[in-house]
Amino acid sequence: MRHRPITAWMLVLPAAVVFAFYITYPLLHTIVLSAYSWSALNPVRTWQGMGNYVELYHDPVLRVALINNGLWIVLSLVLQLPLAMLLALGIGSALRRHRMLRTLFFSPLIVPAVAVGLIWQLFYEPNFGALNALFEAIGLDGWTAGWLGDPKLATLCIIIVSSWRYTGFHMMILLAGLQAIPDDIYEAARIDGASAWRTFWHITLPLMKRIVLVDALLITVGSVKIFDLIWVMTEGGPNRASEVLATYMYRTAFSDDRMGYAAAIATVMLVLTLIATVIYVRLTGQEEAEA
Repeated sequence: MRHRPITAWMLVLPAAVVFAFYITYPLLHTIVLSAYSWSALNPVRTWQGMGNYVELYHDPVLRVALINNGLWIVLSLVLQLPLAMLLALGIGSALRRHRMLRTLFFSPLIVPAVAVGLIWQLFYEPNFGALNALFEAIGLDGWTAGWLGDPKLATLCIIIVSSWRYTGFHMMILLAGLQAIPDDIYEAARIDGASAWRTFWHITLPLMKRIVLVDALLITVGSVKIFDLIWVMTEGGPNRASEVLATYMYRTAFSDDRMGYAAAIATVMLVLTLIATVIYVRLTGQEEAEA
């Protein structure tokens, strides 16, 4: 018995070392770098203290990026969670019986983000894109638009693409939770005459709350760090209308060559991610306490 804790620590140690080297150290190093002014062309670091953060506070582009990230979080939760739950329930449990359907809905995540972005960029293309062509074919010429070139529509269009790509992934998470619920509970509900809606609202949803919260956390964190689709489809444009923290950080680091300022933006992303994680962990803890 005395040797078990030592054995456990020895088993955990390799993973802990890898985590510390590839995750913890870069995060801490980024926070340190955010206190300096430096660039790749001039690697001499000048101490700024909180100077980069003071500049961020007054940065109008950062405000746009924060608003867009907030929009990403809200719309991704609204679009992906309900649709993923609907697919997981299976529309008559079809997904549970047919593995091919699971693969079909999960397959968009397998396609590289760059390829997805380029395909949807063609879909939204104003002159020969499929979306405008569809509207013209059914007589809705007034609905055509320059989708990715419109500052009011660009972010929404990319969020729709992201939801199409990731909903299948969240469906698989929720489906695993649904399959963990004993069939006896549903059988008892049917015997008692409970409708499908009452069964979902009073049995399925309460038993799925913890998994739904974990899935919501994944969506939130993913929305904070979203980069690839935006960069491929609009590069944060037009006129920074679809700019988010990750694209602003990338542009600041590699186009403007302001590494210290980019590190400060990365630190803001880290803080937002930690806040979201703490909130969801507390909500999950409350669910466990009530259970």
